[in-house]
Parts: sequence; structure tokens; C-alpha cells
Amino acid sequence: MSVFRLSMAILAGIAGIHALPVAAQAAAPRLPYLVQLRAPPLASLADGVHGLDTNSDAARRHTARLEAQQRAVLALVPDAPVQYRYTVTFNGFAAMLTRAEVARLQASQDVVKVSPGTVEHTQEGGGSAREQDQR
Repeated sequence: MSVFRLSMAILAGIAGIHALPVAAQAAAPRLPYLVQLRAPPLASLADGVHGLDTNSDAARRHTARLEAQQRAVLALVPDAPVQYRYTVTFNGFAAMLTRAEVARLQASQDVVKVSPGTVEHTQEGGGSAREQDQR
């Protein structure tokens, strides 16, 4: 092997070693979180006497505003897989997030709280076990 090729192989090896942390950052682990948004949920329209007609024009308009706010907040974390969206008794969503995405959401004025989610496993016998993710 010539000195030139040996030098290139060494340089390529060194460059590869320095590239590993960048690749590791790109594969940051995603964990479940529940994100609560600032606007009140649809149930806040109920007057306590007549209940809530979720098919009324007012309810549809409010739901549309909540969904628009959720889309705007989710635009901050476009790669985050969303598990559920909530509008009736809670305004927010459940998503798999990285630590960087959690920080980005926490900085948003539209976000009240970002809480770690839980993982449920079904067990034989019909019960379930709930565990909180370790962070």
C-alpha cells in the first residue's frame, strides 16, 4: 500500500469516528408524551344545565379552532409521530417526542404542559400493568 493510500485510509477512519456522534444524535430516542395546549377544550362550552351539543355550530367552530391550534403547535415538531388528538375534555395530543422536541414545545406560548406518558402492557388474566418511562 502506498503512503498516499495509507494516509487517506487513516484520514477516512478519523473522519468516520468524528461522524458517529452526529449520526447518534439523528437517532435520538422517542418517548411518549402528553401535550396540553392553552385554549380550553370543547367541554368548556357546556353551561352545566343543558349539556353540550357537539354538533352545534358553536361546537364545530370551537373544535375547528382547537384543531388549527394543534396543527400550528405540531408544525414545531413535524417529524413527531402523533398517537392521539384530544379536543372534547382536554385540548392537546399524545406524541412520541425526542428531548429536543419536548424543549421546543415547552418554549411555545400555546403549550401549557408537556408530561411524560406511560406505557401499558396487558398481562395474562385480563389485567394491565402500567409503568412510567424512565428518563
